Amino acid sequence: MEGLGEHRSVGIRPLRTRRCGILRLVSWLVDHLPLLLALGWVVRIPPLSREEGHEAITRAAWEGLALTSAQQEALIRGVRSPDVSLTGILTSALPFAQRRHALRAWSGTTDADGIRQMREFLAATHRRALAAPDDPRRWRLFGEALHCLQDSYSPAHADRVDGAIVRMKHWGALDVLRRGGSSDEHGFPSDPRDGVWHDGRLTAEAKAAVAASRRYLELAMREAPVETELASFLEAHT
Repeated sequence: MEGLGEHRSVGIRPLRTRRCGILRLVSWLVDHLPLLLALGWVVRIPPLSREEGHEAITRAAWEGLALTSAQQEALIRGVRSPDVSLTGILTSALPFAQRRHALRAWSGTTDADGIRQMREFLAATHRRALAAPDDPRRWRLFGEALHCLQDSYSPAHADRVDGAIVRMKHWGALDVLRRGGSSDEHGFPSDPRDGVWHDGRLTAEAKAAVAASRRYLELAMREAPVETELASFLEAHT
């Protein structure tokens, strides 16, 4: 019996160790997941983050527009997707995915190339949406386009002068080292400039994102959108 007792205690100890390890992992995720996901205006992730960013901007943008509840729900899912979907999380650090967040792909990418790549992503996503049936799939894609457009108004992602982008930032762990201890790139892993609220009100940059988002939604709602209108929109807002 004594030997059996010893055998049982040996079996229980690794189980307890594994449980402790899982609890520590969960605790770490609770502390750090909001940072790992903070690659743009924040999104609401209860109980990790209760502040709405992209969601608040999108809701303000569609106010007064004749969108159905299904379209609104799909837009919210789409605008959150780049930050909270499994695909978005797994690819967020990859260079090709930076354009989805209005960021330069590489530290050496020029601002002009960064802006061009972002516009190409927005145009391609918009065309994919128009090619899809007019159901939630189309509006989720419009939401993904909105996410990128809105990020381009965050001061953590781009500098604008008179509404035009004059510099696009990069997101990476080595940016500070490359600049000798100082960097005006997107903070890693998060950046406080991505907050959309100040004293309970939307910041000036967030309000500009609302105005651009509304203009995009008006374009998306057209039954017969004209390609030149999309080009003009991108030229004016990105």
